[in-house]
Amino acid sequence: MIVVDYRERGSDPVTELARLGAPLRFDKLDVGDYLIASEVIVERKSCNDFISSIVDKRLFEQARYMLQTQRKAVIIVEGDFAEVLAYRKVGYPQIYGAVAALVDMGLSLLRTGNATETAYAIFYLYKRYAEAPKRGYLQPVKIKVVKSNKSIENVQLNMIASIPGVSRELAHRILLHFKTPRRFFKASPAELRRVEGLGEARIAKIVEALDTVYPPVFLGNGSLSADDR
Repeated sequence: MIVVDYRERGSDPVTELARLGAPLRFDKLDVGDYLIASEVIVERKSCNDFISSIVDKRLFEQARYMLQTQRKAVIIVEGDFAEVLAYRKVGYPQIYGAVAALVDMGLSLLRTGNATETAYAIFYLYKRYAEAPKRGYLQPVKIKVVKSNKSIENVQLNMIASIPGVSRELAHRILLHFKTPRRFFKASPAELRRVEGLGEARIAKIVEALDTVYPPVFLGNGSLSADDR
């Protein structure tokens, strides 16, 4: 059973969990958003919420309370930090310094890109802990390798998503707008602004990545390598 805090009722992860067939019960939880198999307490935070809880110092107090309440505690951080950092006065050092501190406390942290991924994370945590008593131990998950990731669509998505600050979701929107990677790479800043989700900070990073001259490789004696001559 997954006990869901009543404030999460109607949220996208709960809708997806119901579609996956997870057994759900709504109740008021004193801590966390989901209680899985009476063992694992899960708190779901957006990237913006996570940063806010670092700034106002609620994060570690909440983490300690979660660990006191249940044997295992998990925080799921949902979304893209790059999108949030464009308008927050916090950087990666503060974010991942907090992550390291949480791990040191014994708390697990998962990153998901969207509500659907969050639902899958919760669902498979449930399956793992709900079925563990029947087996007497936890078996490793069998991973099925999907071989379709070399399709031209995935190559194009990965090409765009390799640019700093561009997630696969944003890469998808970029390709829908420009149709081909070449058109995107040749686009002016004015054309880039027409893509939903491409703000000035992200556009500046893209332009910098595309226009910065790659530095030549020098040998130990100060001469250029053969490839750069």
